[in-house]
Amino acid sequence: MAWACCALLMLWPLAATGQAASPGLRETLVDALVIPDETRFSRHRWGHEPDVVVLYFGADWCAPCHAFVPELKRVHAALKAAGADTEVVYVSLDESEADMRRYMNRQRMPWPAIDYRRSRMLVSVRALAGRAPPNLVLVDREGEVIASGWDGGRYTGLKPVLEAWVDAVSRPRDSQ
Repeated sequence: MAWACCALLMLWPLAATGQAASPGLRETLVDALVIPDETRFSRHRWGHEPDVVVLYFGADWCAPCHAFVPELKRVHAALKAAGADTEVVYVSLDESEADMRRYMNRQRMPWPAIDYRRSRMLVSVRALAGRAPPNLVLVDREGEVIASGWDGGRYTGLKPVLEAWVDAVSRPRDSQ
């Protein structure tokens, strides 16, 4: 089943960094946020919409995703502790809502996710996934893609995206 998801991902268009995402991407994200509890998802609203949103595309069936989440949590916590105006949003590539909830709970993800029931219909978000997880995509306040682990059909990895994330939130606000 996991391979079927990867094959489907290969059919989606890939976003190039430095290009604007589709109109309304940030609004789409805000309207689809949920957080898990043990048995269901609840709607989530940010008290303040962050300057930089990091979309984390992953799945419970993806071993590299499981290995990456602790690093993502560490970087996110360090940036938040330093006062960065940034948040992570999980975008599940799982095959069921139960798989998504299990993965989020098992990894103790401290961030919201895109509502699984709506995620398949959010073409503007899914187009950023890349060919296979894990992937990170940084989106600024205007909806522009700052960095992605996929550059067209080539996987450039997550480390450059993490570095771009630190750089993007470290710049003074008026220079962004």
